Amino acid sequence: MHGDFSNITFSPDRSYSTVFDLQGRVGLDANRNEQTAILLHYLRTAMADLVGPYAGPATSLGFEISDIGTGGFSIGAGRYYVDGILVENPAKVTYAEQPHAYIDLDDADRLPSGSYVVYLKVWERHVTEVEDPSLHEPALGLHQPDSASRAQVVWQVRALPLKSRQNPVHRIAAEHAPDRGTGVLDVRTSRDDSSADDPCTASPDASYTGENQLYRVEIRRGGTAADGATFAWSRDNGSVIHPVRPLGGTKMRLTSPARDRHTALEPGHWVEVVDDAISLRRDLGLPAGAPPLHRIDDIDPDTLTVILATTPTHPSPPTATPTSAAGTTPPRHRLGRRDPDHGRPLDPLEHGIEIHFQPSAAREPAHEYRCGDHWTFAARRTLGTAIWPYPGGSGPHGVRYHLAPLAVVAGSKVSPLRTSFAVPLTSGV
Repeated sequence: MHGDFSNITFSPDRSYSTVFDLQGRVGLDANRNEQTAILLHYLRTAMADLVGPYAGPATSLGFEISDIGTGGFSIGAGRYYVDGILVENPAKVTYAEQPHAYIDLDDADRLPSGSYVVYLKVWERHVTEVEDPSLHEPALGLHQPDSASRAQVVWQVRALPLKSRQNPVHRIAAEHAPDRGTGVLDVRTSRDDSSADDPCTASPDASYTGENQLYRVEIRRGGTAADGATFAWSRDNGSVIHPVRPLGGTKMRLTSPARDRHTALEPGHWVEVVDDAISLRRDLGLPAGAPPLHRIDDIDPDTLTVILATTPTHPSPPTATPTSAAGTTPPRHRLGRRDPDHGRPLDPLEHGIEIHFQPSAAREPAHEYRCGDHWTFAARRTLGTAIWPYPGGSGPHGVRYHLAPLAVVAGSKVSPLRTSFAVPLTSGV
């Protein structure tokens, strides 16, 4: 989640069940967010234990695949649970009209000519008032900071070709296993020589000399290290984003000014230009994977015009923009501030922070990095170091994808693969 958080503290390994606020203390966003994460973990784990990895209520079983035709198929309304996550489709839609997929029927998402398995792909994304302006409270003022953000369950119905007698469940697993990349990151801090000249900036034995930050390291171009996998990092968890309007060429206009100096863009900053079509298909590399980073050459504060060093491309959504209950949602371009880097044995970030992508062990496959894989860690000035509780390194903290088979299609014949449970649950009681 690219949120403006002080820290992300939830870990299921600790078996915490409750967060207690103590009287007279300062409230922290990390504590409240951890309480929500604890409850959600319990609910989803319980649901998965009760109904299995994927199932839906028999009385409102969603995602039925029907109406097979040359242009695709229909996806039925209803509910389904995937690894305990509630997935809802409020109304019957076609393959091309599903709300979060931006399907390209003419090219990348053309259905296989032979038999194929249809499956459901589910994950969560972070949503702010930039993506959904209805989250902003107008009474706070037009340019006041947003007070909260949301996590949204995103689903896509996709298809994979099947060979004769091939197990459809195994086919899906082979395409997507594991649910995250296999890369391993390690973080350490080393005294920054540039701070030695001013002993007042930090403790003499501090190895981190920056401010209190939540760092994010995210894979931009996937593959192995030998394939040229790359990453970007942010000291603000990638939370600094600005809605923009393209003006043509290298120029873009901010639709609103930055709320403070901390979130302001400056010449020399690196940004990426994205819209929903890119963000929701980033893991597929469709219509583009991670778009190139662009350096800001100049900013006109009077007109809020940003001039980039290179011209960004703006791939149009392959189909009509998805609709919501409120009607058609226009595509929203946005700038996200990032810092570029490439994988090397040891990568210094800033203020003494160094990261290391561990190579795989001898005779094991090379680590596979997926576009969107990310790690987060806090760094604290009072400690003089980064908080990294993984002495042996850590696999990606997200994004985790959840999969469920829906049907096998052969010509006009549909063989359903969905499972259901009776309401109320009575099996085994």
